[in-house]
Amino acid sequence: MTKKVTEDRLYMRTTKRIGLFDSGVGGLSVLRHLVTVTKGEGLEFVYLGDAARCPYGNRAKAEIATFVDEIVSWLTSFQLDAIVMACNTSAAVAKDSAVAAASRAPAVKLYDLIEPTADWIVANPPKSVGVMSTINTANSKAFSKALTARGYQGSVVELGCPKLVPLIESGRLGESECESALSLALTEYLQALAGVDALILGCTHFPFVADRIENLVQGQLKALFPNGLKLIDPAHALAFQLLGLAAPNLIPQQNEAPGAAEPQANCYQSDAFRFFTTGIGTDFAVAAARCLGQPLGKVQELAVSVLEQAAGNESVTPQQSIKSNESMESIKIQNVAVDVATSGSFA
Repeated sequence: MTKKVTEDRLYMRTTKRIGLFDSGVGGLSVLRHLVTVTKGEGLEFVYLGDAARCPYGNRAKAEIATFVDEIVSWLTSFQLDAIVMACNTSAAVAKDSAVAAASRAPAVKLYDLIEPTADWIVANPPKSVGVMSTINTANSKAFSKALTARGYQGSVVELGCPKLVPLIESGRLGESECESALSLALTEYLQALAGVDALILGCTHFPFVADRIENLVQGQLKALFPNGLKLIDPAHALAFQLLGLAAPNLIPQQNEAPGAAEPQANCYQSDAFRFFTTGIGTDFAVAAARCLGQPLGKVQELAVSVLEQAAGNESVTPQQSIKSNESMESIKIQNVAVDVATSGSFA
């Protein structure tokens, strides 16, 4: 019988300082979930969005491996307890590069979201699983391989969904033109996945539009999913593994919500958070605010050359990494997507 996680058990953890990276704002969905289940108590976060080279979904494997080596090497300069590959494309095609880079800092533990998700699926097996991801992740069959290795016997359909990441990264979520394009793209992809019982949001950008998926499945596309559709956010499974809890035995059963309140207003502006992007800081902050429903604090721009230098094993401190530092507190948010991390349909 699956055990219920108590708040006291949730705080029995050793991880204190966590680094996360993604090609853009997608990995913030993972950060949000970690903050949600822990209330952010006793944790510090360093986040890098590689917006200058986003998206990763259609890049060559060797190119992504180089990016991952650079980013993980740079993150180790922060004396982290853990690094999360909050980019499933990176984990699917270049995890070996991340492992090698992280090994240069033996105290750092490396995590991805694919393996914890496979653990959860096997512990709570649906008859069939769909995966919405980037093209690279879908072509790698990373989720199928992880599930098969754990003995899952149901069918798995992996679908590359290249139209979604650019829309989410645009900073225009909530605007009519963007929402119309998003609805058309989601309808196309859900039609291709008709009949599956569970849907893994296999790109970390996608939890930010999970409410749109739910609305379509419960509305105009309801006939395509006669048994309903269980949405699975890999960030939840990761949280239990990352925070030192046994997986999958302590993972809640299907339809059991995490039970934590969403992050407090202005949470991400505290000193516990450091945000970096290789892109334009204001653009990153606008897109992040639209996704998270509240603004970030300071977003520091990071030159790609600094990442390249870090991978060359030269000494790089976080202070040397900053290209510019702008406060994003004045950014206003309208028509922001609702929080999906605490939705009852999430595992």
